[in-house]
Amino acid sequence: MKEHKQSIYQKASVWGIPFGLFLSCIGVTSVFADWFQPLGFISLVLLLSTPLVVYYFQRRHFVEEGGFAEYAELWMLGIMLFMLGTVLASFIMFLVIQLGRPEFIYDQANMAIKTYSAMPEMRDSEMVNVLQRMVDERKLPTPIEMVFNVFWFITFGGCITSAITALVARRSLHKP
Repeated sequence: MKEHKQSIYQKASVWGIPFGLFLSCIGVTSVFADWFQPLGFISLVLLLSTPLVVYYFQRRHFVEEGGFAEYAELWMLGIMLFMLGTVLASFIMFLVIQLGRPEFIYDQANMAIKTYSAMPEMRDSEMVNVLQRMVDERKLPTPIEMVFNVFWFITFGGCITSAITALVARRSLHKP
């Protein structure tokens, strides 16, 4: 009986769930980092380890294929991981921001205004004035708008990251 191999799309749909939870951890720790400072460090460590996590999944697929997975196949696996993982992470982030920190975007804008206003060279800058006007007039993005923007940013960054990690994941299975 012939063994059924999973396609990269099937693998990405299965592996995208833990990857999405990983991306969600990055987002949640970032959102609450201003309340509890160590979360900022945790978020940074998770963010910097993202290429290693993608490499792990790409390398796993490469080994499961007996070393015959093409570069494009590994790259597409990485892209699909980011797309599917980001869908899950976006949903979780929307809920966290909408329900847990509804003023998060405005808190961040106010923190930026305060920081820039404390700098003598930026105190009367147009950027600070525009940002203050946006806060006063409630013109900043809504949580869903921010989540959609972050979705596309992560997906684009994931395409680039996956291209690089796919090159490394293809190294030979056997040492010469």
